Amino acid sequence: MPPDTWIASGNTEAPQKTDKALNWIKNNRETFIGSAVILLAAVIFAVYFFMHYRALRDTAWKNLFMAQQIGFSGNIAQAEEQLAAVETSYGNTSAAPYATLTKGDFFFAQNKFKEAEAEYAKLAAKGGDLSPFAVYSLGKCKEAQRDLAGAQAQYSDFLSKTPEHFMAPEVHASLARVQELSGAKDLAKTTYEKIALLYPETSWAAIAKARLAPPAAPVPAAQKAPAVQKAAAPAKK
Repeated sequence: MPPDTWIASGNTEAPQKTDKALNWIKNNRETFIGSAVILLAAVIFAVYFFMHYRALRDTAWKNLFMAQQIGFSGNIAQAEEQLAAVETSYGNTSAAPYATLTKGDFFFAQNKFKEAEAEYAKLAAKGGDLSPFAVYSLGKCKEAQRDLAGAQAQYSDFLSKTPEHFMAPEVHASLARVQELSGAKDLAKTTYEKIALLYPETSWAAIAKARLAPPAAPVPAAQKAPAVQKAAAPAKK
C-alpha cells in the first residue's frame, strides 16, 4: 500500500476536500501552475476584449450621432458617407443597424424609394429589434411607388410576425388605407373594424370609426331653406 494514502497514514479522520486539493496540487505542481497561467491569460484577454469592444461601441455611437446631426442639418451626402463608414468599420457593434435604418430614412425623405428599400431590406433580413421598423418602412416605400400589392404584403407580414408591437395600430391603419386604394373595400372595412375593436381608446380607433360611418345623406333641394335676398339699397339722390 502506498505510504501517502489515508489508510496508511494512521489518521482516524477522513481528509477534508481542502486537504485533498492541497495534496493534489502538491503532487501535480506543474500541471496546476500551467492551468493557472492559462486561466490568468484567458481572464486578461477577456478583460482586454471587453474594454476594446466598449471603446469601439462608444466610438460607433458617437459617429452615428454626428452623422444624424449632419443629415438633419441638410448635408445628406456627407451624412450618408459617415453612416456607411459606421456600417463598415463598426459592423459588429449595436450602432451599425441604426446606421442602416438612418440611411434608409434619409433616402426616403429624398423620395429615393428604391435606395431606401434596399437599406430597409438589408435590415429586415438581419432580424433583431429593428426588423419590425424595417418591414413597415418597406411597406411605405412600396406604397409610395404605387405598388399597393407589395405594400399590403409588407404590412401584413409585420402584423403576422409582431402583432403586439407598439406600431401595430398604425400599421393596421396603413393596411386599411392601401386596401381602400386598391379597391378592396370589404377587406378595408374588416381592418377598420379590427382597429376599433383592438385599440378602442386610441386616435387610430377614432379614425377607423369615422371611415366606417356611412356617408351623410344629401339634403333634398326642396327641403333646403330658400336663400334670403337682400333688398337693394335706395339710390342716393
